[in-house]
Amino acid sequence: MSGNQGASIFDLDSPQLIIDLDILDKNLGTITNGLNGKKLRVHFKSLKCGGLVKYLMDKGCNSFLCAKLNEAEVLADVGVKNILIANQIVGDLKIARVDSLKTKANVKICIDCEEHLLALTRFAQKFNTSFDVLAEVDIGMNRCGTLPGKPTLELVKKIVVSKNIRFSGLQGYDGHLQLMLDRTEKTKKAFEGLASLVDTRRMIEKEGIAVPLVTTAGTGTWEFAVQAEGIDEIQPGSFLLMDCIYNEVRPEFHPSLTVLSTVISRRPGLYVLDAGSKAISKDFGMPMVKGKPQEKIFKLAEEHTRVECGNPLPEIGDKREVVTAHCCATMNLHRNVVAARNGKVVDIWPIEASGRYD
Repeated sequence: MSGNQGASIFDLDSPQLIIDLDILDKNLGTITNGLNGKKLRVHFKSLKCGGLVKYLMDKGCNSFLCAKLNEAEVLADVGVKNILIANQIVGDLKIARVDSLKTKANVKICIDCEEHLLALTRFAQKFNTSFDVLAEVDIGMNRCGTLPGKPTLELVKKIVVSKNIRFSGLQGYDGHLQLMLDRTEKTKKAFEGLASLVDTRRMIEKEGIAVPLVTTAGTGTWEFAVQAEGIDEIQPGSFLLMDCIYNEVRPEFHPSLTVLSTVISRRPGLYVLDAGSKAISKDFGMPMVKGKPQEKIFKLAEEHTRVECGNPLPEIGDKREVVTAHCCATMNLHRNVVAARNGKVVDIWPIEASGRYD
């Protein structure tokens, strides 16, 4: 692909995943200008691409988090030194992988019960190692995490007396609010969740236990977290790439990620693209054709996308950029992405963590 540097993206074969760096830069600037003294930890589960991480590191992003161990390994391999695995690590095979990462980076992991703590302690003592852990707090998502307040305090008390384990802070993620459209309800619930997290911090501190870090929020709730005293950092990821569904919720960020597609068939009232659900995620709704509001995607098959369109119809061979309905899942469908600026190819980056779930 290096031979295509400087070429128009519309001269590329399709389907091809594209990141518009001009838009991505604006998205990054929007969030960094609004941090209000908080730190930014970028979520890699949306990105999955080491080349993109190195690009962000050149722009001052040094802290990342991820959901899976394979993602942490990619981060460490490209030189990230501050990594949070925002998930529970279960089983000695995975714990050993965490341990091996520590030769390259400072790695923290989350726990939410005594069983996690005991397993880490046993491993650490057996192999003469140690782990940095955050207690995950359930601030309303009803997924992982201890309940706020005393249940979290009790777990933290056990962490601080455990051998070879360091208490590194609290995580609380409000994933259930990220795509909520009702502004009034979202604001209320977001601040309630943040209050429960900060109140838990204060309860722990009153016991004489330092809380080095409280990390929270995502692209859909970042603006609330930066207003809350007692929150140290936010952890959004989708704000960089975006999709048409998230853009409805967070219009201050714009989609930089598209799937370049080619018109391969047409008839009165519609045309067909050469990329379907195997290339374009529709997890949260229907994708859109970039810059063509009059052209409406109405059906994705595995290898085809059908688009309603009046006259004039596009010509066979014409290209379209499709804005996905879920950027994270779309990155997971591809093995490489073209980085572009001003519509020209800058580079091609492998997506090392795509198609993996370990």
